[in-house]
Amino acid sequence: MSIFISGCDTVRDLFVEKDLLRRPESKRCGECHKVIYDQWKKSRHSKSWISGDYIKRTENYRKIKCYGCHIPYQVDPLKEPDFRKENRHDGVSCVSCHFKDETGSMHGAYNVFSPPHPSKKDPDYERSEICGGCHKRTYQQWKKTGSSKSCQNCHMPARRGYLIQKLPFKYFHLKKDLHDHSFPVVVPDREFFDIKVKAEDSVVMIKIKNKKIPHSVPTSDNGKPRYYITVEFFKDERSVGKEKYIVTSKDPINYGEEKLFEFYTFENFSRLRVLVERKLSWQDKKEKVLEEVFRKEDLLVSP
Repeated sequence: MSIFISGCDTVRDLFVEKDLLRRPESKRCGECHKVIYDQWKKSRHSKSWISGDYIKRTENYRKIKCYGCHIPYQVDPLKEPDFRKENRHDGVSCVSCHFKDETGSMHGAYNVFSPPHPSKKDPDYERSEICGGCHKRTYQQWKKTGSSKSCQNCHMPARRGYLIQKLPFKYFHLKKDLHDHSFPVVVPDREFFDIKVKAEDSVVMIKIKNKKIPHSVPTSDNGKPRYYITVEFFKDERSVGKEKYIVTSKDPINYGEEKLFEFYTFENFSRLRVLVERKLSWQDKKEKVLEEVFRKEDLLVSP
């Protein structure tokens, strides 16, 4: 009990773990922050250096220009990071994002009492700019939308819990919003898009509008994500033709804009099905975004 009544400085000195200030491996952080560490292990950040796709695309690590964002030393708002030499297997690690040399402290969204290491509340961790140094293209797309939602709102959803799981530190502060460090990518559905279809002679015109995702889709600075627009034509219950269009990050569906896709058919059809799928850079299989069926008689009227 005397430890706690003698003041915060005494507690800090007693529990300080100096190796935490020398940029350790992420698993060291996981000794206290187990929930967040387990989430991070599932993320693409944890695999940014060791993924087979990255190794292949960099010709076995020969493309040094990629290092800064795949093994960053320190992540700062809107700055492309320098790369580090140590613990490269950790990819975008805990200390890459949270430790700052200039303060010798861990930075985060909260003002917390953390005896094992100094901590500082930093408003940058609630802003999209912290992501913009590496995700440049997506950040610029987001900025143009004027959206009030940040990257963290969509890709780091929160739930209540303890920042620390290790005793006794777990009870040094109350439960807070824990932001998901697996950085999930939302699977959009019909509500995210407007879709209009018009048929004229042998041409079927489909307009798709991205109305809820505050950046272009697909989006990427380097990878090869894809959206697939497939139109299948039916006569009664029999398929009489199928056409596909592949959407890349170089010619994406921009936020708030309609994108026109034209498909040609010389078959007489009674209805058609529009299927939108996506495959992110690291995925092996497509996942369905939306599917909708239209009768031919309804398509002859301009939307």
